Amino acid sequence: MPRILLLIAIIFSVWYWWKIVKSLPSEKRRPFLWKTAFWSVLGFSVLLVASGRMHWLGAGLAVLVPLAKGALTLGLRALPFVQILSRFKTSPSQFRTKSLLVQVNFSTREMDGEILQGEFTGKRLSELSPEQLQILAESLKESDRESYLLLQTYLMRNNRGGSQQSYQANNLSELSEKEAYEILGLQPNASKEDIVKAHKRLIQRLHPDRGGSDYLAAKINAAKDKLS
Repeated sequence: MPRILLLIAIIFSVWYWWKIVKSLPSEKRRPFLWKTAFWSVLGFSVLLVASGRMHWLGAGLAVLVPLAKGALTLGLRALPFVQILSRFKTSPSQFRTKSLLVQVNFSTREMDGEILQGEFTGKRLSELSPEQLQILAESLKESDRESYLLLQTYLMRNNRGGSQQSYQANNLSELSEKEAYEILGLQPNASKEDIVKAHKRLIQRLHPDRGGSDYLAAKINAAKDKLS
């Protein structure tokens, strides 16, 4: 008798479930079917564990299958959104001269650099005292005009002195393609659209009124021209 009652309950449940499925709009049927599958697997696993026919670890693995499918579905749906967000990801911008390699990190709003040659080779600009920076500036002013311009920009952005310096754009060193990508903070396989967006973003952030300089603006424009 209990088995007959159980069979009747199962038949009624299936009939009622099928009625609900038929009444749902087509766009809601698939999520409903996945929910049904999840709860069915969970319920069946619990019964097997309770009856001693399945270890609880097996039940846990059985439940993870529909959960993994749901997570994968959500991940695929979110992928376009993640790709859109990745376009707005800001990478550090690097400016390289003969004597300096300066990096602008927009996430931390910090500008720092490494000295590539001379008395302070290997040191970071942030490690130098005001007196040492003055010595470096005097040295670069005589021997490496472009590095001197870059150093002045670093000093101004970090409130350590410095001043805008006049220069001639045609005296700037010619950029390699690698250097152009570094300035714009892009990977070598960047699209033309990415190049235009990076150029616009950098020009806005490194405008002289925002802690940048005419020199940096010229380098950014040169990088865009090189890659275009």
